[in-house]
Amino acid sequence: MQFYNNRIYIFRLIADMVVIALSLFLSVLYVNHFDLSYIKPAEYSFILYQIVSWYFIVKANDLYNDSRSKKGLANEIFKTFISVAVLAITIIFLLFFVDSSLYGPKFVTIYISLLLLILPIEKFVMKYLLLYLRRNGLNIKRVLILGHGKAAMRFYHLVQNNNHFGYTVVGFLDDELDIKNDDIRVLGKTNQLLEVIESHNIHEVIVAIPNIDEEEISEYDNKVNQAGVRMRIIPDFYHLYYNRYVVKNFGNIPVISIRKEPLEEPHWRNVKRIFDITFSALVLLLVCSWLFPIIAILIKISSPGPVFFKQKRLGKDKKEFDCYKFRSMYVNKKSDELQATKNDTRITGIGRFLRKTSLDEFPQFWNVLIGDMSVVGPRPHMLKHNIEYSKIIDGYMVRQLVKPGITGWAQVNGYRGETKENIEMINRVEHDVWYLENWFFLLDLKIIFLTFWNIFKGEEKAY
Repeated sequence: MQFYNNRIYIFRLIADMVVIALSLFLSVLYVNHFDLSYIKPAEYSFILYQIVSWYFIVKANDLYNDSRSKKGLANEIFKTFISVAVLAITIIFLLFFVDSSLYGPKFVTIYISLLLLILPIEKFVMKYLLLYLRRNGLNIKRVLILGHGKAAMRFYHLVQNNNHFGYTVVGFLDDELDIKNDDIRVLGKTNQLLEVIESHNIHEVIVAIPNIDEEEISEYDNKVNQAGVRMRIIPDFYHLYYNRYVVKNFGNIPVISIRKEPLEEPHWRNVKRIFDITFSALVLLLVCSWLFPIIAILIKISSPGPVFFKQKRLGKDKKEFDCYKFRSMYVNKKSDELQATKNDTRITGIGRFLRKTSLDEFPQFWNVLIGDMSVVGPRPHMLKHNIEYSKIIDGYMVRQLVKPGITGWAQVNGYRGETKENIEMINRVEHDVWYLENWFFLLDLKIIFLTFWNIFKGEEKAY
C-alpha cells in the first residue's frame, strides 16, 4: 500500500527525464560549437536509452520512495549522485558498442557534469515547491483513524513525523477512549463515522481496530462509500513483521507475504541474471583464460590429485548442485565433513595462497554462468552443515530462497570461513537474510567492491 501520492512520483520522474534530455542536448551542442545541424535521430535514441536506464537505476536506488526517506533532501541528493554515477557506467558500457566520435570523453564529461549540477537544483526546487503547496493546503490529505491500538498509534506517529507524505491526521474515532483524551484528539465513537467525515472534510479513513471482524469492516465500508471517501485497513498483526511484509494479489485474492523479497519480482531477477552472465563471462574470458592454466600447473606440482575440487552444495529452493573450487588441500576423506581451520595440515602450500587471495573460488564463475549460483548471495554450505544448523538456528533455511553467491553480505562484514561457535553462524544467517530482504542492484556492486578491497587489505579468516 502506498501512502504517498503517485502523481508526485510520476511528476518527479518526468522532471528528471526533462533534465536528462536537456543536459544531453546542451552537451551535444557544446561539443559541436552550438551548431543545431548536429542534432540527429541518433541523439533521440540515446535519450531513450538514458531515460530507460535512469528509470531502472532510480527504482533500484529507491530515489523516489518517500516512505523510506528519513534523512530529507540531503539523502535524496546523495542518492541522486549515486544514480548519476551508475548512469555514467551505462554510457561507458554503451561506448563499447557504438562507434561514434560524438559520444567521446569530452561529451561524457560535460553531460555527467551537467547532470550533477542540474539534478540537485531540480530536487531542491521540487522539494520546496511541494512544501509550499502543502503549507497552503494543497496536496494534503485529511485522515481519520478508527481505533487506538498499536497499529493506529504507529500510523499516527509516522504521519506526524513525516510531513513529506502529504497526510495530516485530523483525529480518532474509538468506542473506548474518552473524548477528552489529552494525548490524542478523539472526535467521537465509531458509530459517528459519517457525521465526522462530513463535518471535518475527511479524505481517507484508516481502519486500525484490533480483532476487527468481517461484519464491522462491511459496515464501515458501506458508510465510507456513502460519504465518497477512501478507506484503508491496517491489519493489527502487522507490527509483528514491521517493515517486512508485502501485500500482493493472487488472482483477485490479496495475499500477505511476511517477508520482502525484491528478487521475487521478475524484472529484478532478470537484471541480476543479466549482470551475473555478463560479469562471469568477462571474468572467465579475460582473467580465467590465462590464470587457470597457471594455477592448474602449480596445484599439480604441489600435490597429487585433481586440479578442481567438486562438492555437493545446496542452491536456491534447496536444489543440490556441484560447486567447483580449485583444490587447495591434499586429497582426504573428511573434505565433505570438516571446515578448514587455522593452520589446517590438510591445506597445501599453493592452497594456502589460493585461500588467502580467494582465488580458489574462481571456478565458481562457471557455476554462475550456468545458473547454479550468483556473483553475490549467501555462501553455499556443506550439505552436512545445512542439516545440522537448520535444526538449531531459526530461519537458517531462509538463505535457500535466493541463489548462493561467490561472495555475500555476511562475508564482507567479517562472517566468512570457519564457524567455531553457533553465534558466528547465527550472525552470518542474519546478514544473509537481511541481504535477501533488502536487495537492490547497487548493493551487489558495493559487495563486489568490498570483496576486492578485503582481499587486498587481508582478512583474519582467509584460511
